[in-house]
Amino acid sequence: MAIGTERYTEQERFTQNRAPTGRSESRTDRSSSPSTASVNQMESGSFAESIAGAGGLVLAILGIVGVLPVVLGSIAAMSVGVGLFIGSGTIAARSRQLDRVVAGRAERAELLGGLGMEALAGLGGAVLGLLALLGAAPVTLLAVAAIVLGGALLMASGATSRLEASLRRLDRNREASAHEAVFASSGNDFLVGAAAVVLGILALSGFAPLTLSLVAMLSVGTATMMSGSTLAARIFALFGA
Repeated sequence: MAIGTERYTEQERFTQNRAPTGRSESRTDRSSSPSTASVNQMESGSFAESIAGAGGLVLAILGIVGVLPVVLGSIAAMSVGVGLFIGSGTIAARSRQLDRVVAGRAERAELLGGLGMEALAGLGGAVLGLLALLGAAPVTLLAVAAIVLGGALLMASGATSRLEASLRRLDRNREASAHEAVFASSGNDFLVGAAAVVLGILALSGFAPLTLSLVAMLSVGTATMMSGSTLAARIFALFGA
C-alpha cells in the first residue's frame, strides 16, 4: 500500500508540473494575434468602407443616367472618400496591434505609411466633394476629386498587399483561395486607381468633364466596395472564428 501511495503521489506531482507549461504555450500562440477588440474594429472599418463604396457606386450610376449629376457626383465623392478614410484609418489606428502581425520595423513603417496616405487622400477627396456640392466650381473639383481618390486606391493597393503578406504568416490553414482573393482585390485597386487618375486628367482637359468624373466615381466606388468586403471577410476568417 505504501508503494502504491508513493506512485500515485509522483504521478500527481508530474501532472501538476506539466499543467502550467500547456497554459504558457497557449498564451504564446494567442500573443501572436491581435486582441478581439482590435479585430472587431478592423472588421467594422473594412465593412464600413465596403458600404460607403457601394453608396458611391449607386450615386454615380444615378448621376450618369442624368439624375442631378453634379449633386450626386459630389455626394458620391464624399461617400467614397469617407469610406477610404474610415477603412484605412481604423487599421492604422491599431498600430500597436500591428506589431503582432507585421514582422519587421521596415514592413510596419511601409504598411502604416501606405494606410496613412490612403486615409489622407480619402479625406481630401471627401472635402473636394463637399466643396463641389456647395457650388465652388463643381465640375473642376469633381475631376480633381477623381484624381485624388484614384491616388488613394493606388496607396490602398500597396497597403493591402503588404497587410495580406503579413496576415498569411498567421494563417495556420493556409487558405490559398482567401489569400489569392485579397491579392486580386489589391491588383484591382491598382488598375482602377490608375484609370481614375487618367479619367480625372482627361476631365480637367475639358473632354466631357462631368461624364468622365462620374465614370471615375463609379469605378472607384466599385473597387472600394470590393476591397473593403474582401478584407473584412479575410480578417473575420482568420481571427473571428
